[in-house]
Amino acid sequence: MKPRSKPHRRLLYMGLGLLLSSILLYLLFLRPTPIKVGGFTSFTDENTIIFEVINEGFADVELLDVRVNNGMKPAKAELGVSYSLHLVGGGGLDEDPDIEFVDIREVPLKPELSPDEKRAALNQGSRIPLNYGVRLYNDEPITQIEVKYRYGGITFTREMPMGRFFNKP
Repeated sequence: MKPRSKPHRRLLYMGLGLLLSSILLYLLFLRPTPIKVGGFTSFTDENTIIFEVINEGFADVELLDVRVNNGMKPAKAELGVSYSLHLVGGGGLDEDPDIEFVDIREVPLKPELSPDEKRAALNQGSRIPLNYGVRLYNDEPITQIEVKYRYGGITFTREMPMGRFFNKP
């Protein structure tokens, strides 16, 4: 005769399924977004903005679209990829051989490396992306930025927090 442990086994499977579902829900929806803004660079007219983008997640982030000023497409949007410790911000970026600008959809954002991992990558001399930034050109001053991206197979849209960076009209 078989022992009657089916109800206990079902209860165990249901509890395990509930636990895994809760963890998945937290990681995908309730946890803060994996994209963090490290800083902004604005030029005198505020029509050109560069913002540092950091992937604090566990998987690659694919940038899909960038909008400015309540849903308007910017004149040009580029992803800056730095293969050195030079942040993608400030001036002289086009002259730096370790920074290249590509279409925002071309290169996924890898998860941020620890300082030791960054040092090891520099010592190896390999071209591993260490920093990212998005450069936006627009015909009017930029007052708001919204980024659409894919993380873990799910598409998200997020307004980049800028605090008091811009003088809102």
